Amino acid sequence: MCHSAWNLIFKSEPRRLQASLAALALATILCAPVVFLDPPSALSSRTWALVLLSGAFETAYVLALTAAYEIGDLSLVYPVARGAAPLIVAPLAVLLLGERLSASGLLGIALVVVGIFATHARSLASTAPPGGRSVLALALLTGVMIAGYSLVNKAGVQAAPVALWAFLVFAVDTVLLALVLALRGHGLWPHGRAAWGRAAAVGVLMLTAYLGVLAAMSRAPVSYVVAAREIGIVITTVAGVVVLRERQSRRRMAAAAVIFAGLLVLALSR
Repeated sequence: MCHSAWNLIFKSEPRRLQASLAALALATILCAPVVFLDPPSALSSRTWALVLLSGAFETAYVLALTAAYEIGDLSLVYPVARGAAPLIVAPLAVLLLGERLSASGLLGIALVVVGIFATHARSLASTAPPGGRSVLALALLTGVMIAGYSLVNKAGVQAAPVALWAFLVFAVDTVLLALVLALRGHGLWPHGRAAWGRAAAVGVLMLTAYLGVLAAMSRAPVSYVVAAREIGIVITTVAGVVVLRERQSRRRMAAAAVIFAGLLVLALSR
């Protein structure tokens, strides 16, 4: 729910990259006290390399998501971006991390993925509406970045405390995104009190969602976590229609029901 809420705010923000930077900076500050409990100096060089890799993936994710939201609807971009991740993560988690997935777990992941992509089959095969292929390409690229940082985060929370990992990754994200904005010659920060208020809300929601996902990854296979968090697709699809007044699609709503069924199966798997 936190992830869906900040994406809803983010989609409505005119200066998304600046809002992202402010949100990441705030999340970093909120996490900073953890260094007094778990000093970063205790981390190995391998863990630091994972932090930098996760930060690179997550910064690329922000850039790809921002570009997708510039030209596409929330109710299309969000499901495709989030739905690509489980499809990529499951086989890589087995191959790279040695995870073992049960038959019911695979069925739950399959239902989530089928529910997501079945509703967008026409868009994937057509250039209508104008720019449709570009939107889908950016959304899929976002999904690849999600898969990348999810796999790295799984390894990270096994090597560092969850809160410390979140602080370090957010700090790297903040620095990298600031460099991107500086190189582009754009302003670094949002303009106006209202924009800062929205950025603060995004920062708190982003941090809460991230800590929740990291905590789940420390206890369960990353393949299940990445798929289960897609309950946000159901929430965001409805929000895109009701709150943002995006065009209603019966296919998308039907797919949300399939996704929810997959999540129920996943919740019962081991």
